[in-house]
Amino acid sequence: MRTVYCALCGVDRPVVANPVKAQAATPGRLASLTRGLSRAQLLHRPAPGKWSIHELVCHLADTEVANAWRYRKVLAEDEVGLTAWDQDRWAAGHQYRRQDFRLALEQFRILRARNLALLKVVGRKAWDRTATHPTFGKLSAGQMLVHLAHHDANHLGQIERIRRSLVKSRESRA
Repeated sequence: MRTVYCALCGVDRPVVANPVKAQAATPGRLASLTRGLSRAQLLHRPAPGKWSIHELVCHLADTEVANAWRYRKVLAEDEVGLTAWDQDRWAAGHQYRRQDFRLALEQFRILRARNLALLKVVGRKAWDRTATHPTFGKLSAGQMLVHLAHHDANHLGQIERIRRSLVKSRESRA
């Protein structure tokens, strides 16, 4: 498997042949992975200090908000400075566990579709436009796009593992 260094992750990640297509599939996978789970199952934390499926979906929705702003800045303005955000402070401050799960899932779906539509409209040449992040330095819109595909894969994997453990736990009690 070929890998590429991700400036945002700080590690080598698998090459994503089509990051738009990969990201476009995420909302459907999220809906499928969460279908049929009870509120208690969605809120179940796999370990102390780890996020539940509910919290992961809220995080993905907030990530899409943050990146919507970043994409629009880098694609429209010159010499853009991006701001960092603390995901754990957002989770606590936005009270992820109390948020409406279905609304977060829908927000993610709509914002993702809107962001990908924007990236398609501006075209691949615009993806080379850069901005400066306080932690990661100079990043292009294309690098952010690929990173988000990796980010999705990471969190989808977490959700799959939590779901599997919930189903396995339910089966062992039956």
